[in-house]
Amino acid sequence: MSQCPFCAGTGRQQAPQPSASLRCPYCRCDLPLTQLFADAVTCEAVTRLAAVSLPLGERVTQYIMLFGPQQRPLTVARQVRLLLELLPDIERRAITYKGRDWQTPLRAWGEALTRILAARDAGKLDLPLTGHNYLYAILASLASAAEAKAEQEAEQQRRNAVRSAPGAGAVDAAAAAAAALTPAA
Repeated sequence: MSQCPFCAGTGRQQAPQPSASLRCPYCRCDLPLTQLFADAVTCEAVTRLAAVSLPLGERVTQYIMLFGPQQRPLTVARQVRLLLELLPDIERRAITYKGRDWQTPLRAWGEALTRILAARDAGKLDLPLTGHNYLYAILASLASAAEAKAEQEAEQQRRNAVRSAPGAGAVDAAAAAAAALTPAA
């Protein structure tokens, strides 16, 4: 049996399954917390992800596992590298996609990651993933829909404000009637 690259346990009892518990996703051995903080880069990545959102962190780690081929697990170094690619955008809650900046609150990240994981579960995702384009396309779509909704609500509020202004309609009608009845000089 080969050594588990994640926790140095032995064997690979089942296919990699991301887990919220502190167990190796490859061989199901217990994972000591010290392993997460074994080097400075890994420690920084885990700390930054935890600072952003713990519930989002579980989905992010499941998403990162989609980059690994089925026949062998992702190395910790590659997992950390993928995480560090995402963290700046998660932290600033915005992405740049197709030349445009999009606001992406944590709620949108959670929704996009949930959609990707659902597509994986339904067998509709070509694995392993090779980049973050699919994630960013979903995030841009969600941001576009949110912008359209906000714009529609702002327009509706503007219309309601004009209609509900006290006497606004009556004053305009009275002024128009008076102007029509006044003889031209």
